[in-house]
Order: sequence, then C-alpha cells, then structure tokens
Amino acid sequence: MEGKETLRIAMWSPPRARSTMAMRVFEALGCAVYDEPFYAYWLKATARRQDPGYAETLAAHETDWRAVVASCLGPVPGGKAAWYQKHMAIHMLPEVSLGWMASMRNCFLIRDPAEVICSMSEFRGLAGDREEGARLVGIPQLERIFDHAWALAGRAPLVIDANDLLADPPRVLTRVCAELGLPYDPSQSLSWAPGKHEGDGAWADAWYQKVFQTTGLSPYTPSPVKVPASLQPVLDRCRAVYERMAAHKV
Repeated sequence: MEGKETLRIAMWSPPRARSTMAMRVFEALGCAVYDEPFYAYWLKATARRQDPGYAETLAAHETDWRAVVASCLGPVPGGKAAWYQKHMAIHMLPEVSLGWMASMRNCFLIRDPAEVICSMSEFRGLAGDREEGARLVGIPQLERIFDHAWALAGRAPLVIDANDLLADPPRVLTRVCAELGLPYDPSQSLSWAPGKHEGDGAWADAWYQKVFQTTGLSPYTPSPVKVPASLQPVLDRCRAVYERMAAHKV
C-alpha cells in the first residue's frame, strides 16, 4: 500500500543502542524493515576500512546517499502498510540533506550513554577527545536530527529508551503503537526466529551475533558499567544530549 495508508517509521539512534533488537520487535509487529540504509554510504565517505564487514557492506549496498534517500521514499517491501527504517544518526554526514524526513514518522531510540560507549569500545576504537570521541559514539549527531524532527512535527518526537523497552515491553509498546497507529496486543508475547533475518544488512555477521541468539525480548537486569577515565569527557558530552532527549521519552 502506498500514499496516506503507508506508515514510514524512521527510527533514529546511535550505534549499540539495542537498535537491532528494536528492529526485530517491529518486524514481529508486522512491519517491513530496512536495516541502516545509509551505512554503506557512510563507510565509503569516511573510508573506515577497519570497521567489521567493510568490504561486504560496500559490495552489497548502495553508497550514493541520494539513491538511498530515493529508496527510503520508494515502494514498501511486500506492499506492507508500515515500513520500519533503522537509521543511525552517525551516518548523516553534513552533506546529506534531511529534507526527506518530512515524509517519515521520525522516532528516536536512546540508551544510557555509558552503556553505549562500553559496547562501542568492543567494536570501534574511541578517542578520548571530547568532540571527536562523542561523534564516533554517534550521540551528538542525534541532536541535529531531533531538532529537525521537532520542527517538522511542531512537537517533541516520539522517544523510546531501549532499557525501558526491555524492562516493560507491554507498557512501552502499548504507548508507542497507539502513538504510531500500529496494531498491538499486549497480552501476546512477541517472538522471532533466531539467526540472521532476510532484512539484515551485509554487516550482520560481524555485528549482530548476540541478536542472532535471541528469539524474543529477554528480561532486563540492570548491570553497572564502568567507563574508562580517559573517556569521561566523551561520556559527559554524550550524556548532555541523552538527558535532553530522555526528558521526552515514553
């Protein structure tokens, strides 16, 4: 279905914010999914050859951001009524126009920046410099997109804390789905097949191994994380953005 009946959800987040878990949830809700469509563009533009899955991603995915935008606004896979697009704010380099966001329902997935930083450190070297390190984490880039989404909608965008989603899925999803107009029965448990899914990007084998082991949302048990002292300036920079957005979370 196209036109007014089509719901295009752009879910913006930093990396390591349980974004693949959220994509699995919306796929289980019946949405078509699009996995980080701008990743290949970003990898090529930044020449991050050290990133896991670099060669596989460039070989399999579009690297022209304009063509990616056209695909985000194009036909919905399977003709479904809702299309969930998983977007990383870090991929939106300054040259990428945000004008296409006007055609999307823009939402934001956030996670405690200390957890994001510790998780990211497993995959990508982080600089201790306040601005450079924070931009590699990908949280400051959210603010530009958040402000643009707010201006488009004339109100605060929908914000979901990934840990809240894990802690109480029925409560969070009831509110999120009501806001988006998606059907959801809180009495039913959401589940999915383990392993790699058809919609996963070419980088999935390198980044999604923990998600591959899941078949649904696991109970959330908070665990303290310790950010190295060298990355404290990065944490401080990211936390300011996180707390601003968290003030509007469901």
